Amino acid sequence: MTSEYATYRPTPEQTNSDSSVQSQPSSGNTSAQLSATPQSDEPASSDTLKEKGLAIVFNYKVADGEERPDSYFYQQITSRIDAANIPAGSVGVPYEIVIDFTQISKDLHITDSTQNFELGKKGFSVTVSGEVMKIAATPRESIDDVIKFCFRCENGKTKITGKDETPYFEYPKPLLINPHPRDLWQNLPVKDYEGYQNKDYDAQGVSVEYIPAKKGFASATPAKSIEVIAASQRGRSHAHVGKPRDDCFYFDFDKETGWNFVAVADGAGSAKYSRKGAEIACQTVISKLRSALSQEFNKTYINSDLQLLLQWGEEFVAANGKLDGSRENEFLAKTKLGDVFHQSVYAAHVAIVEEAKKRNAEKRDDAKTKDYHTTLLCAAFRYFSELSGWFIVSYWVGDGGAAILRWNKTERVLVLGEPDGGEFAGQTRFLTMPEEINAAPIRKRLRFSFCDSFEAMVLVTDGITDPFFPSEAAVVDEPRWLEFYNDKLKKGCDEEKNGCKELFDEAISPQEKSEALLKWLDFWSKGNHDDRTILVVKNKEL
Repeated sequence: MTSEYATYRPTPEQTNSDSSVQSQPSSGNTSAQLSATPQSDEPASSDTLKEKGLAIVFNYKVADGEERPDSYFYQQITSRIDAANIPAGSVGVPYEIVIDFTQISKDLHITDSTQNFELGKKGFSVTVSGEVMKIAATPRESIDDVIKFCFRCENGKTKITGKDETPYFEYPKPLLINPHPRDLWQNLPVKDYEGYQNKDYDAQGVSVEYIPAKKGFASATPAKSIEVIAASQRGRSHAHVGKPRDDCFYFDFDKETGWNFVAVADGAGSAKYSRKGAEIACQTVISKLRSALSQEFNKTYINSDLQLLLQWGEEFVAANGKLDGSRENEFLAKTKLGDVFHQSVYAAHVAIVEEAKKRNAEKRDDAKTKDYHTTLLCAAFRYFSELSGWFIVSYWVGDGGAAILRWNKTERVLVLGEPDGGEFAGQTRFLTMPEEINAAPIRKRLRFSFCDSFEAMVLVTDGITDPFFPSEAAVVDEPRWLEFYNDKLKKGCDEEKNGCKELFDEAISPQEKSEALLKWLDFWSKGNHDDRTILVVKNKEL
């Protein structure tokens, strides 16, 4: 059967020429009603076929000796089409129309069904099993049009025209495929940065190979090396209204001391300068930590305190990373690292307060500290050859999440804190709250962790935890983190398979991995459209 077709529609007189033919059922849509004017019965060219829009084309055969006119079979076929459910569909969602011709199969037999070029281009296919026709697709684009069912009898010349070339009947029905919700979101440029300009996205990746530390204090093993891969994407909810990205990440390294520093922050959506608060928090806390954990600190303190670190590490590993809180507090009271982190976190808070004062001094507006509200997740970590393992100090205020995956070459996960949910949904705690900078709350949020080895450390904002860790209990659930790392990062979220396999490909550079991770951040998750930031530390020795 040729894919080209002429169009023929019976007139009302022809349709009713047989007394057994019932009146045409109404489709309820004027666009689906038949024209009373016969069309040309000359074969259409390929160009005409494309112009005709969306069409299903099929033939039918009737029994030998059948004397009923084509108008009878036209009515029989169209009534079955009318009886079929042609629902509204959505782009990207499996869609199917089923038309059952079995009730008239003894009178006619459906053959040679196919879709025309335009309908096939939109992802549709047509199959017939027995006398049941299925029109299936995972639509590639939205449609607000008609689908034309074009059919003709294969039994030689038509009973109506008397010509050898039988024309096709054409019967249109409404077809609605709604756009994917993703396509309804706008991506508008930022309307007003109000003095704090940033990029809509960021992606950075580096590899760090360590050199020996100077003689006289604890050294990082030269063989140990890591990759840091980070990406941050403006959320659809911000892009839709032309607002800037409020998330931020930052990292730094001191090859001589062996200390590594990573941080992510999520500025509060309700705070108009929170993007600046997030930036100040990340950069200040890391700057202060790097300065405090200097060569001199390592020389005068870490070396003299190695025995305490060894004892703590042995207890921590023996307890599978779940030491009693009172024991952790006892260690915290003995180590100056608590003071180092307290001072660094406090410095980040003060820097934000000073930024608000500066803006006021410039008479730009009446800026307040709460206008810079931000969360903060950060860590300083180092490999100690004397301990034969990694020592990690972490701090976490607000929502989001942080964890060490595959701890000590097992399927264990160390979650590096607890999420801060408020009394109501969407609430959290912020670094910029005055009550969060006292010694007690800061030290309560510190974690001191040891491990012989790890595969990855992951820090994320709530643009990631909301779709993949939908409750506070899920954020601290070890299997959830492994599923996220092993499955979601590689294969994509449930609603869209856009995994980031490049993250696990050692043949490409860290920067290429970060750019692939940025693409992964564009995944679709219904109801989750906040800014998204993820930072992954990969241990290259595993």
